[in-house]
Amino acid sequence: MKPRAVSLDLGVIPSPAGSGELLLADERSCRLVFATQQPHRIAMATFAGFAQVLFGYPNDEALSGHPLHDPDWEYGFYEVQGSPWPSRLEAQNRVPFPETPSGWRQLRHFLVVCHEDLVEVLADEVSVEVFDKSFEEVAMHALRLNLGSSC
Repeated sequence: MKPRAVSLDLGVIPSPAGSGELLLADERSCRLVFATQQPHRIAMATFAGFAQVLFGYPNDEALSGHPLHDPDWEYGFYEVQGSPWPSRLEAQNRVPFPETPSGWRQLRHFLVVCHEDLVEVLADEVSVEVFDKSFEEVAMHALRLNLGSSC
């Protein structure tokens, strides 16, 4: 099956005027904080069970050069069906651990198309919370969550 990105409706879209994405990732968690298309609303996407993340390029002008690009892409969340990314990680893991089942194939490939940035995450699932707080407050909340602190 040829990989293709399918739109996900998570109830929020990154701002087309510039979402100012902030990615927080460590060995246990991955969160993306961004401005939404709703005025004065900031969102935090949490990628549960994440294994790997790509952030940045291509920007808007170069998005059509992405191997999964679809001319119908708009700012928002997508899931890549038939992605080779989980199998690639499984093959890499089998080099040092040939007998260990890895479970990489169960992971899902998510795309977040933002103004001037593309975020790709390999994870079990994604969820989004929207806040009526400042970007800085939501970013600090996300950082505390990544550090394992209660907020």
